[in-house]
Amino acid sequence: MTGTTFETVPQKQCTVLLVDDVHDSREMYAFFLRAAGFAVHEAADGTDVLALATEFHPDVVVMDLSLPSMDGWAAMASLSANSDTATIPVVVLSAHTFPADQEKAKETGAAAFLAKPCAPDLLARVVREVSDSCDRAFAQPPEAAVSTAPQTGPPPAP
Repeated sequence: MTGTTFETVPQKQCTVLLVDDVHDSREMYAFFLRAAGFAVHEAADGTDVLALATEFHPDVVVMDLSLPSMDGWAAMASLSANSDTATIPVVVLSAHTFPADQEKAKETGAAAFLAKPCAPDLLARVVREVSDSCDRAFAQPPEAAVSTAPQTGPPPAP
């Protein structure tokens, strides 16, 4: 197929910073988010959140509460205190499902609270709902790739 070229049109992806110290959970949720069209950066500890959020400017942070070194509560506080990251919505994804934890997450500024285990499609939907930029990224119709293959049949009607 010499001479045939395909042009791909870059598309804005919704970027998620996924923070969970349990490797299997992080890997599973990252896999499903990527399969749903999200760009995903991963962290295993709350101490990495601020640096990664500043570097990658994610549209949403999805964070567990039980993290080594710096827990999710402290990580959310550090994001809120930094002017570069204060507006990034945080979705808490935690096995801490007591009503007091959910209320504290809301008071701390979390955009949403999801209990583990969480269906991956629910997580993807909530991530999209809490971020206007994610919602816009998924609402745009994908642009067709340009093909140089010869057209057969009659031309399309105007």
